[in-house]
Amino acid sequence: MKLLSSGASPYVSKVAIAAKFAGIDVETVNVDSTNGDPVLDAANPLSKIPCLVLDDGTGVYDSRAITRHLDRLSGGKLYPGNDDEAALLKAERFEALCDGINDCAVGYMYEARFRPEEKVHQPWRDRLWGKVERGLDAAMASPPPSGADANIGSIALAAALGYLDLRFSGKWQPGRDDLVAWRDQFDAAHPELVGLKPNA
Repeated sequence: MKLLSSGASPYVSKVAIAAKFAGIDVETVNVDSTNGDPVLDAANPLSKIPCLVLDDGTGVYDSRAITRHLDRLSGGKLYPGNDDEAALLKAERFEALCDGINDCAVGYMYEARFRPEEKVHQPWRDRLWGKVERGLDAAMASPPPSGADANIGSIALAAALGYLDLRFSGKWQPGRDDLVAWRDQFDAAHPELVGLKPNA
């Protein structure tokens, strides 16, 4: 299987970490999702990353559909089983929370990156950043496991914090020492995953 990706994407990072954690080999192929890429366009009509291309050429998207597919392939290594509905719901909610943090953080970046300076709408950026902060505070209030019992919620949080470290180092950490400690604990428990976090 091939994972169409870009190194800085937190969604790609989540999928790459999930695959490694689940013991599934995927080949990473960098594509240009910003300016268009025929390889990506052929696999995903939305031209968005990540996109997992199966051996038969089928494209699987978006990141949550991919992690669910990886979970099935691994025999349930990413999500708690259906026999523990509370744990499963918490993991699914946490994945959604972290994806939402990513949506807002990426949107904050794109508002300045892709608009002329005079058209950047700072109140909208401020609104997006407020959502990031509330999301982080919710994550810190009830974090997922960071050790050997980590699940998709843990993986999603590690990827989201990796993106924030890449793009907003020093901006997200103040007042969130517990979340910084969680990140460090996850990295220490899973050193093989650290290199899969977002990178420029």
